Amino acid sequence: MPDPKTYPIVPPDMDYCYFDEAETSPFEAHNQSFSLVNASWLADCALLVYAHPGFARLAFKLAGFEHFHFFKGTGTECMAAWNECCLLISFRGTELKSLSMLYEMSTNLQAIPSSFSQGGKVHTGFSKALDEIWGGSEGLHRFIQQRIAENPDRAIWMTGHSLGGALASLCFAKVKQATGLYIFGAPRVGNQAFTDLHKGRPVWRVEHAKDPIPMLPPNLPALHFCYHDLGELIYIQADQQLRFQRPEKTAEEYKQLIWDTIKTQESRRKALSMKLPDINQHVRESVQQWLDNIKQLQGDKAISIRDHMPIFYCVKLWNLRAAQTEGVVDLTENERLGQ
Repeated sequence: MPDPKTYPIVPPDMDYCYFDEAETSPFEAHNQSFSLVNASWLADCALLVYAHPGFARLAFKLAGFEHFHFFKGTGTECMAAWNECCLLISFRGTELKSLSMLYEMSTNLQAIPSSFSQGGKVHTGFSKALDEIWGGSEGLHRFIQQRIAENPDRAIWMTGHSLGGALASLCFAKVKQATGLYIFGAPRVGNQAFTDLHKGRPVWRVEHAKDPIPMLPPNLPALHFCYHDLGELIYIQADQQLRFQRPEKTAEEYKQLIWDTIKTQESRRKALSMKLPDINQHVRESVQQWLDNIKQLQGDKAISIRDHMPIFYCVKLWNLRAAQTEGVVDLTENERLGQ
């Protein structure tokens, strides 16, 4: 794992080994269930799209995707790589090192919802950003239709990290023939009517540890900010364990934690002798229990912008994929349900 203290938080990453072991773990183009192989591949795509198009073209070609096209708007960039079997479409997130940074930041801030062509309401800034590269004879829409016409059986997968994930979500809603969508650390895009457009389709929303971006924009109906989560959650814990729900406790669970602590301490107090060392030990253990409870509450609710770094999504998913190949990880139905 990279050390966040020394690793640059902002992509691109020209040293990372993209699509490592592509020959032994090829992309599963027609697998519409959650796949660690596909999650790992598409996380790499979501990081690679931050790189220079020439570098990305070579990385895709070495991974078996001989065709490549680059789309660029004022602040929006998208890369498409394809072969006879599959088309991969990756959208770039906010690139803080580029001259378009201010434009992209203004895109992120235009959060007032507006009507979406396919239904529902979506983040105005995200919608405008996709429009930059969508229409026209050289636009993404025409490009996708051409690829479909060439080979209707070719799988189409979309992905992106952060802002790129939001743009991929909008594009996926527009392309009914698309096979599936994986988004990484992506903000919320639209209201319930918009998220309903994705029902029954393979949409995987991957979040990492304390990454705060997936919690934005907030769902505040009183202010007409009705933003809902999209697709099915895949949660990567800090310790590289995979869950299908956030490991946060409910208010009732926190109440139970406090009540259990009180009962444990009361039981210990009743069995306590009147010797001073025993009393001191009881006090120390009780104080430590409450400190542990506070730490757990803070840990569940804390955020860390470093956990938003796309490299963490790539490396942890690769590690999980390798562990699954070796039989260490088995995604059973019980694990899907968080049991």
